[in-house]
Amino acid sequence: MNLAKKLCALDPIPKSLVVKCIDVLLPVITKMINISPDSGHFPLAWKESLVLPILKKAGLDAVFKNYHPVSNLSFISKVTKKAVFLQIDNHMKKHDLYPPLQSAYRKNHRTEMALLKVTNDILMKMNSQHTVLLVLLDLSTAFDTVDHSVLLCRLQIFIWNFWSTIRLVYFVLNGQKTRFHFWRPF
Repeated sequence: MNLAKKLCALDPIPKSLVVKCIDVLLPVITKMINISPDSGHFPLAWKESLVLPILKKAGLDAVFKNYHPVSNLSFISKVTKKAVFLQIDNHMKKHDLYPPLQSAYRKNHRTEMALLKVTNDILMKMNSQHTVLLVLLDLSTAFDTVDHSVLLCRLQIFIWNFWSTIRLVYFVLNGQKTRFHFWRPF
């Protein structure tokens, strides 16, 4: 599993100590990660994120509009979410449940390929003397508006034999806590 190497300020022990004691900690961490999907429970402490304002580009003025929030989760939270994602992703692939043209969140399905497909479709229609209309929507915050109950119903339909995983997704989606960390950047 390829995860970010840095730890969050919410982590109870520093990264250097985790690295030095990985042989002892690995079985414990593995057990913690496996219990969460099996029980369908995601501890409240793992839902907490530390949000840091980061300057969008180097050289911009240090004013509010030039910052964007970066959410940082604890190591155990990131690893557990990744393990659950891999479980669902493997199931979706095994049973061919992904839409054929979905490019987001899939290995070897890059944005460039989606753009090439759209460009090719437009050019093919134009070559056939058809009128082409392209409507673009900004869905960058679309997940923020998803009705969680509808999402869970869809998950139940597509991955019905992973009920504990669906319960886990429910616990992750509900009760997320955020801690904002502000500092004077200048």
